[in-house]
Amino acid sequence: MYEATVSVVKENGYLLDYVKARLEPAVVEVDGLTSELEEKFRNYFSLACADTYRFQIQRALTDAVSQTLTLGYKNIFVRDLLGIDQKDFYQNVLVNTICIFDNEYDKQIVSRLLDADKTMCIDGYYNFRLDAVKKKWKEIIRLISDNSFVLADSRLITEFLQYLSESSPCKVKNLSVSVDGENFVLYDASDRVITPVSSMARSASCEEEIMLNIMWLKPQNIRIYYNRQVDGDFRKMLNSLFEARYIEVK
Repeated sequence: MYEATVSVVKENGYLLDYVKARLEPAVVEVDGLTSELEEKFRNYFSLACADTYRFQIQRALTDAVSQTLTLGYKNIFVRDLLGIDQKDFYQNVLVNTICIFDNEYDKQIVSRLLDADKTMCIDGYYNFRLDAVKKKWKEIIRLISDNSFVLADSRLITEFLQYLSESSPCKVKNLSVSVDGENFVLYDASDRVITPVSSMARSASCEEEIMLNIMWLKPQNIRIYYNRQVDGDFRKMLNSLFEARYIEVK
């Protein structure tokens, strides 16, 4: 029997929710068991399955935990260094985009540090095992922190996002985004659903997550289908960076 437990400090319990959402379907599929426990200061998620599926579940667990570190905790790290909160749309998109870029490389480094045969304390890894990765993050953030006036100017933030966009390849030529309340779905030119990336920020609006995905996919043509008023800052930023059409659905 393979057993594993993942825990995190309670204030960052939303990151453990991500691990649970990723692992629970995989564990159920192999007739395994999962459980949760909330204590005063920590949250826990545990799983168990037959040894036959050990390596399959370990891979999924390692991938999910490394994602919480290289996106979720990186988001916290960047915000703390820059001294910004969750209130400004432009700043939020900037931080979320910085975190997603180079994420796959970060995950490769972090995944080598994880041991899925032992209890995995996510915040423990963040606090004591990620010095090399944090050094790399600091070097990237220094581009902004050395020019702190950028954070106060939406035009300069847009220019920085343009710079990031130009350094990445186009992953989808034509993108449709269906906005339904606070949810959204992404489609390619063949109307196939595209699995979105997540900022894993503590709090992110629907438009902030959409903008992150557009930055990540870098489409040439965008259609936004919406059934409610779309945020004005979202429209302004999107129109500055991409070609987009807005289609109201009643």
